[in-house]
Amino acid sequence: MRRAQRPRRESRRPLHPARAAARDAPAPVEESSLALSAWIQLLRAYGLVLREVRRRLPPDLTLPQFDVLAQLHRHPDGLLPSELTRALLVTAGNVTGIVRRLQGLGLVERLRVPHDRRAVRVRLTEKGRARTADALPDHARALDTVFARVPGLDLAGLRERLLVLARGLDKES
Repeated sequence: MRRAQRPRRESRRPLHPARAAARDAPAPVEESSLALSAWIQLLRAYGLVLREVRRRLPPDLTLPQFDVLAQLHRHPDGLLPSELTRALLVTAGNVTGIVRRLQGLGLVERLRVPHDRRAVRVRLTEKGRARTADALPDHARALDTVFARVPGLDLAGLRERLLVLARGLDKES
């Protein structure tokens, strides 16, 4: 068998820690591609965190459904669909479908707004409030577990940098 056709053998020796660290370190970044590299790392981290958070959600709820319930839990009087859309940064069509499914599960209700017959307010039902109150502490623990890999000062710095980015983008829109 020629060399190129032989199956590749896994190394029997563990990689030296310095070589392992060099292999896992980000590649040097030219100044011109710094924004692209930051974008890629942000997407990668977001995807990994999202995967972990989804694994820890109650099995009968999707992450978008949980997000709607959490927002409504913060607003006991409920929110207009447009307010939910802004709070969740999703389209009105997405919110409509999510609310419809949550209403089918008996977790939210739509109430007519007295002074505007066209408007509805979405509010948690008692069942929805209890379900959300049960799920929120588990969600907080899941986030603590996911972010425990980042030292506290680094996590605080990350939060501050992301706030700076968000504020700058909010001012532009």
